Amino acid sequence: MAAPSGNSSMDIQRYMRAAGDAMRMGDMAHACHIGMEAVSRGLENEQLLTLAAYASINAGNDTKALELALRARSLAPRSLDVLTALAMCQQRNGLFGEAAGTCDAALKLSPGNARLRFNKACALEAMSEIAKASREFERVLDAEPRNAEALAHLANLAAQRGDAQAARDYAVRALQIDPRQSAATLALATADVEDGKFEDALARVKPLLADTSPVNRSIAQGLAGDALDGLDRIEEAFRAYTASKETLKAFYQPVYEAAGTERALARVNRLEQYFRDAPEDAWQAHGGGAPQSAVKEHVFLIGFPRSGTTLLEQILASHRDVVSMEERDCLIDAEKEFLTPDGLDRLGGIGSGDLAAARQSYWRRVEEAGITLSAPVFVDKMPLNTVLLCLVAKLFPQAKILFALRDPRDVVLSCFRRRFVMTAQMYELITLEGAAKYYDAVMQLAERYREKLGLNIHELRYETMVADLETQVRAVCAFMGIEWDGAMRDFASRARKRGIDTPSAAQVSRGLYTQGVGQWQRYAAQLAPVMPLLGPWLTRYGYTE
Repeated sequence: MAAPSGNSSMDIQRYMRAAGDAMRMGDMAHACHIGMEAVSRGLENEQLLTLAAYASINAGNDTKALELALRARSLAPRSLDVLTALAMCQQRNGLFGEAAGTCDAALKLSPGNARLRFNKACALEAMSEIAKASREFERVLDAEPRNAEALAHLANLAAQRGDAQAARDYAVRALQIDPRQSAATLALATADVEDGKFEDALARVKPLLADTSPVNRSIAQGLAGDALDGLDRIEEAFRAYTASKETLKAFYQPVYEAAGTERALARVNRLEQYFRDAPEDAWQAHGGGAPQSAVKEHVFLIGFPRSGTTLLEQILASHRDVVSMEERDCLIDAEKEFLTPDGLDRLGGIGSGDLAAARQSYWRRVEEAGITLSAPVFVDKMPLNTVLLCLVAKLFPQAKILFALRDPRDVVLSCFRRRFVMTAQMYELITLEGAAKYYDAVMQLAERYREKLGLNIHELRYETMVADLETQVRAVCAFMGIEWDGAMRDFASRARKRGIDTPSAAQVSRGLYTQGVGQWQRYAAQLAPVMPLLGPWLTRYGYTE
């Protein structure tokens, strides 16, 4: 269309009429192009900005799309169209919590909107909030019983929590409605693996190994690895796992290796270097930072992913005097403020006012996670809060630290084989060498923190816990100042009712999972290249025998 004369309401109306004409003709792509042209000429209107945001998504520029959608919301914070677009942009930028919140705001304007409900469920699923996501997908089905996408997602979530029968039921329903639902087929393959039907799983995923979606293709390759592992075809399984991670790396590399982006590994190395020279007297944990309300003991359960933290958290959650929270980034605000290159010195000398604000932010996020602090002990389980122990030392110096350990070979192998929600930290696990390097770096940082911070730490080994649950957990209870509770023996049944939001859900719901001990031995040849990195930790943690 001809360029308008300037930035005026008349110009905006011309573009709006042109975009409206395009949409009435069914040409949404041209309408989005018109919106982008208008915005590029400096016109600010929420509808044109929203169209421009969609144009940016279509062009693959998710960062620009989010910027445009946020500008649209600033002009029309209660516009359903704007909020719908913003939620999509937030999700595409990995801002899943923000996307869920935006969907909530939009659902207040349109409570019966099944598509918004679906988008919120997808955001929750991306955050591994399995129970909440499942409830939202069920609400989608209440409105649209034949929504094949919602059924496929429910199948996948059921498979993640180890409920093979529910996964099959949902998946079959989804495929009866729409045979193209790849997620449903993947859920059936996951159920096959869970049930030991490894050949069936291989047959199911074979057509999806060429799926156009990189994420689906990667999941199919990983499931092929699981099936081949079950058949004891170790070399083939390792090749399948490697292919799965290479697919993901190609997909996510532009995000996590973009120019100017600090990799998670580089950040851990920077922190370790800083604390080599940090004066101990500035960082030693002292009094203050008392827990909230009825809580007497504030406990951080940390370690490294796949070290048994989920198992221990579920056991502790079975105690009548414990409230636990699994894998929520409640330290994220302090992390963003203080773990920058110029923020660590400020953290070292933090004043009472900034401390109070940081603590308040943490407890607000705990509340937003749906946690009611109604018991004497609060357990915050987040494995890679190991990296954030400097924040814990300053914000909550009275906190107790449970440090979960497992044979480093099993940890690194499991991190490489398993599928995680992609984050900067999980991107480091996308190759076997990368997983070993990140493990080595995080453990070195943990050692440096032990030297400098003076925190109260209790170590617990996965292997000894599964071999002698009661003795080991009694020691944990004593550390936390509570008595042993017999209900902790029956943690698995409670976990199945409560729901678990981590990749360990299926194993933990079965009870003590002794098969996880010594898995590395079958992959000893494949692990050989990373043993120089892991060897010192085998000695440090007593795994040399």
